[in-house]
Formats: sequence, C-alpha cells, structure tokens
Amino acid sequence: MHRSGSVAGVVLAAGASRRMGVPKPLLDAGGMTFAERLVGTLAKGGCDPVVVVGAAATGPLAEEVSRGAGVLVVNPGGRGGQIGSLRAALDHLEAMIDPPGAFAFTPVDNPSVAPTTVRALVEAWRGSRAAIVVPRCGSVRGHPVVADMSIAAEFRVAGLPEGARTVVRRDPGRVLEVEVADPGVAEDLDTPERYLERFSGTHGRAGERRGRGEREPGRGGTPA
Repeated sequence: MHRSGSVAGVVLAAGASRRMGVPKPLLDAGGMTFAERLVGTLAKGGCDPVVVVGAAATGPLAEEVSRGAGVLVVNPGGRGGQIGSLRAALDHLEAMIDPPGAFAFTPVDNPSVAPTTVRALVEAWRGSRAAIVVPRCGSVRGHPVVADMSIAAEFRVAGLPEGARTVVRRDPGRVLEVEVADPGVAEDLDTPERYLERFSGTHGRAGERRGRGEREPGRGGTPA
C-alpha cells in the first residue's frame, strides 16, 4: 500500500528546562539552536508543515521560529507538560484546510537525529498500515515517533499516566519499529552533563552569540 497525505513535524519545546538549568530550545547544537536544528531535520526528512510548540507567543523562541521554516504553536506556560503541548499541536494541525495524514513528534532535547532517519520513518508509514512508527537503535526506541492522524484522539484522552508513551505502548500490534543506525534518536540531552558530553562549549544559546535576546523556556523528554 502507499498512503497519501503529508506528514507534519512537531517539536515539543514549551517546558521549563528545570534539569538543564537553561532553556534547551535555544542551546547551541553545533552552530544552530536545538529548535532550529530539529525544524531543519524534520523538514529535510519530508515533514510539512513543521510546528514548534512554545510556551509564549512572544520572546526569544518565538523570534527564533519566525526566522526559520517552522510555525509557532503556543501552549500557554507549557500547560499540561509534553502531552499538553502535543495536544496544542494537534489542535493546530486538525484545524488546517488540508490536515496532514500523520504527524512526527519529538521533544526538543534530541537535536542530533538525522534527516535520513526521519525520512525512513515517513516512508515506513507511507508503505504500511501501522498506526505508529518508531525508530529503534540497537535495543532502544527513540524519537521522532510518527503517528497516523486516525489515532490523534487517543492523545487527547484524560488520564494518560506516561503521556504520549501510554498511547504508543498500548497496542504493540499496531506499532512498526524501524531499525536505524542513528544514536541521536535516543539522546535525551536534559542535563548539563549530557549536553556537554554531546556538544563541546558552553551552555549558551547559539542565538546569544548572535545577539538574539533573552532566554526562553524549553522542555525535555524520554524515548518512546
């Protein structure tokens, strides 16, 4: 089979970055911010549109998104954590004139995932009947996760003890795992130590070195 319809990209970036101590979306990830890098990765991997969920309509993250190819969606104050941000993204996507057929979502704290990985996930969704497609590197699952829009309502149900992971893990029979040689899918750069292991330099934002203003909160995540 070959599914039609676009696959939207979703970057969850509305949290408070408490463990990191500085805003993750605007950290330097090799010459560009986490948010900028993930928007580019999802777009190069075949996602259109790519939305970034932030905690406010104004501020440094909003400015960063406005300069690139992403679309800002606001989850005020990061309400409800990552699942609240995913629901805000789904509100935006479902209200589109031509909604996507699926969405690929990722927390902002795994910026090293490769565009080829995203493309492999999108192609796996198109060529299968799977409701959910996840990357696996070795023994570890990761992000982004591609979910068919037909199950979007499941992410809105109250009482998801592990947020989106509750939906992903609910029925193994509808999940397609794609083996990838990409350790970036399982990176969870939510502490200073993990960040410094991956990216040399300071915790400063790439944007700060270009004079882009003050800090904006971010959000971490764990593999699906």
